[in-house]
Amino acid sequence: MRGVSVYIEGVKLDLFDDEQINVTSIQQNVQDISKVFTDFSQSFTVPSTPNNNQVFEHFYQNDVNATIDFNVRREALIEIDLTTFRRGKISLEKTEVKNNEPYSYQITFYGDVASLKDTFGESKLVDITTLNTTDFNYSSATVSQRITDDATEYPIRFPLIVGRNVTYGDGASTDISHTGSGSIAYNELFPAIAVYQIFNALQTHYNITFNGGFLNNKRFRRAFLYCQNAETFTYTTASQIAQQDNLVTGANNTNTVAEASHFFDQANHTLTISNTTPSVMFPSLTPSGGTFSNATHRISFAVTNVSDATLGYYIDVYLNGELSQSFFRVGNHNIQVVNVNNDAILTNQYSFYVRALGALTFNYEVTYLQSAVYVSTGVQLVANTYSSSDTFSTTATFSVLNYLPDMKIVDFFKGILQMFNLTCYGTEKDVYQIEPLDDWYQKGAIVDITEYTDIKSIKIDRVKLYKNISFNYQESECATNEAFRELSNGREYGNVSSKFDYDGGEYKIDLPFENMMMHKFTDTDLQVGKRLNTDIETYIPQPMVMYSYDTTSAQWRFDEGASVTNMSTYIPFGQDLQLGTTDFTLNFNADNSTLLLRPIPNTLYAIYYAQYLSNLYNLKNRRTNVKTNLPISLLTGLQLNDRVIIRDKRYMIESMKSNLNTGDVDLVLINDFRELIADGGVIPEIIVPDNNAQCLNIDILFPNDAVSATVTTTTAGVTITPSTLTSEGRTEVCLPVNTATDLIVTEDGTDNITDENAGSIATKQLRTEGASDTVIILLITYTFSNGTTAANQIFIQQEG
Repeated sequence: MRGVSVYIEGVKLDLFDDEQINVTSIQQNVQDISKVFTDFSQSFTVPSTPNNNQVFEHFYQNDVNATIDFNVRREALIEIDLTTFRRGKISLEKTEVKNNEPYSYQITFYGDVASLKDTFGESKLVDITTLNTTDFNYSSATVSQRITDDATEYPIRFPLIVGRNVTYGDGASTDISHTGSGSIAYNELFPAIAVYQIFNALQTHYNITFNGGFLNNKRFRRAFLYCQNAETFTYTTASQIAQQDNLVTGANNTNTVAEASHFFDQANHTLTISNTTPSVMFPSLTPSGGTFSNATHRISFAVTNVSDATLGYYIDVYLNGELSQSFFRVGNHNIQVVNVNNDAILTNQYSFYVRALGALTFNYEVTYLQSAVYVSTGVQLVANTYSSSDTFSTTATFSVLNYLPDMKIVDFFKGILQMFNLTCYGTEKDVYQIEPLDDWYQKGAIVDITEYTDIKSIKIDRVKLYKNISFNYQESECATNEAFRELSNGREYGNVSSKFDYDGGEYKIDLPFENMMMHKFTDTDLQVGKRLNTDIETYIPQPMVMYSYDTTSAQWRFDEGASVTNMSTYIPFGQDLQLGTTDFTLNFNADNSTLLLRPIPNTLYAIYYAQYLSNLYNLKNRRTNVKTNLPISLLTGLQLNDRVIIRDKRYMIESMKSNLNTGDVDLVLINDFRELIADGGVIPEIIVPDNNAQCLNIDILFPNDAVSATVTTTTAGVTITPSTLTSEGRTEVCLPVNTATDLIVTEDGTDNITDENAGSIATKQLRTEGASDTVIILLITYTFSNGTTAANQIFIQQEG
């Protein structure tokens, strides 16, 4: 038997001597590619010892005033013989009492990603207040920069998407060409925020870390979330906190002990109210022997001396860090923002933020009122008041928080993972690795477990495959999308489905995003979006993720308020992205690009799903169940993307059910026909830059158990910095101008390029026959912790 230890928030739990702890590990269900990835345990019991009673704060006694919320999972760690097995969280399920004495607690362990879902909870995008780091001074000039300037990586941009009909070159009042009288106004455009910026803000807001080379890849960094939550754009200043200063304790308070500083936090600018027994709330009346009833807490927000009585403003009330309600007012007002009873579970922390429709100054006072009905010789209403006050002035600052779609963080996060088929797993406490599933599988090690496998009992099943797999965006109200559906038998633009002659059910991935078709004007490179339905009425789109393309030349008119400017460039938004000379699309299907007017084969399905599914649907595939008994080194070190070898066959791991006490592991395996970095078989997509001198950031993936990687090339003039990495990361590869001719096939004299020598690890420079492209081979040599090495290669095809 192995020694298993379980820790909750650093405290080691006492365990039953004969208690078996089983943990099931699933990174991604091979047959259900939408499943959330995590480890989880079967519920197990721990004894009700003094130590455990202290950890669980005597849960069996409901009259104990516990300091923890038993509905919240707590940080946990599992060790096997002092070696870390998993980190995650533990949930207390129930307790058992025998003969009026506490006997045991039943608990369940959950892995890191399930914990991440708990971290996000029910919070919405608007609750990510750390997005305020993207705020900027709003003007027609700053909007123009974010429409045309591609040299600066702005986290906020303004796509040319309008809620009205615009035309080009027809001479109508809606004509936005240089010869027309129409234009696109800077103050009718809603913003879009880079998806990477939302991920950055999540890290700061929740004090977590996301790692992974894909997060720095342009295919991720050029993705933007369109932000529209109203039919028409109205500029609203950035939300600013109302500071809790100038505290005053009511002179006529029944309570002569408590002060305003007991409730108002001047450092964090919050007001906290909690359940308080009336005898404590009104101590001077307690000796009289009367009774209290109807104890309540009220908060008001009074606005006076408004500088512009015609300008609207919002008072946003945050409850425990999340937006609770908003009040829109014009002029002086006394707003009743909170009225709650003195419930036993009451513990509320409030903060107040202000935003306005323009420049505004006013005075405000936040008043907290405690009241109750006191019955003694008579009936009287008793009260205490505490207040803070200050002066407020808005600034001409733009905040994307005012325009974010109404969407839960967990839905947005899961939607992005599904869009790019990303896997997310914890590497340490509050640190998560995010990467495409193909990359994660390629990094697996090869582990022979034949000697630990019970080969007398191996069950081989048919892989039960779905008869229909579909990848879908939400249906768009856009009139252009509706026209596409009519021409495509009801299929939404960008969606794809595959049908198989199998007896399985239907499997669907439904992204929580809309995929609006853009409109490109004839004989121009100008593309705009029209938020118009088939009735030519504006509508509010569902959340949309779009790519920003490279700066494109096009003539159009831009209304800057004081004047109209003839513009000659813009950054198109839609489904398209160009890296080097390679085009990518956010469509799942290779539909015609609205911008490029041709099908784009590098779809989400082709890039992120096809290889994964081809292994699953390989006719040679089988689902194999085996029983093993693994040594501690494998039990704690085997990763779910590792390949296991049993005799002469190699498998992917679908799931592991591990008995931590005995080392018995039930494995569900799928035959593996994919390439791995560790065996030198992975050839990543070819990078295709233009012929100019330039530096490329190349992601170097590390296979499991690799300790270093060295990157080399024999191509003259190419520099690599750093050339040696000790952890997964990026290296900068700088290329000279390509001056190659089109006369030579290979520099080593090879007359023809065959499958064999093109796929081998070679240190030579290739040039395509009949063209002047140059292929530069980067050789990556990995060293593993046991001293062995493996090599792989990356191809850069620089255009001539």
